[in-house]
Amino acid sequence: MLFLASYTYAQDDYARTSPAQNPKPKAQGPSFTDKLFFGGGVELNFGNDVTVLGLLPMVGYRATERLQIGAMITYRYIEYKNLNYSANFWGLAPFSRYLIYRGLFAHVEYETLYGDWNGNDNPFFVNSFFVGGGYMIPVGRNGFASVYLLYNVIDSEYSIYSNPVIRINFGLGF
Repeated sequence: MLFLASYTYAQDDYARTSPAQNPKPKAQGPSFTDKLFFGGGVELNFGNDVTVLGLLPMVGYRATERLQIGAMITYRYIEYKNLNYSANFWGLAPFSRYLIYRGLFAHVEYETLYGDWNGNDNPFFVNSFFVGGGYMIPVGRNGFASVYLLYNVIDSEYSIYSNPVIRINFGLGF
């Protein structure tokens, strides 16, 4: 809330008091919770030989008017029918997003997924580092939909991504 005050003085001596004696009210910006946003995605990928199901909840913080930081928790179930193999994967993906112009943004993200990548009950981490951007569309008063075009610069034989990575997310800000 912003408070403005206007004073008129009838005596000159009263008007000469120091600023410390008459402090001005400070403008308050949005609270911490006003800067939070929540969202995420659901991944459904059905192919001839592979099925991928994922749940990706997200929480973020508007650090400045243009800079957003946050993280996604990732869960994926992957099944390769031709290899008779399936596994569950868990991970974390911190990200940073910079709003460039009217919904257009740059995006970087580091994802680490943990799971049994080669089917021998020896789970390990596989990392991905995404760079790219996208476009954010407002939906209603506090909602948004985002379309991303990303490139995974850490290409691994165990990566579940093929470049480019196209993603669609939905979210709410409070």
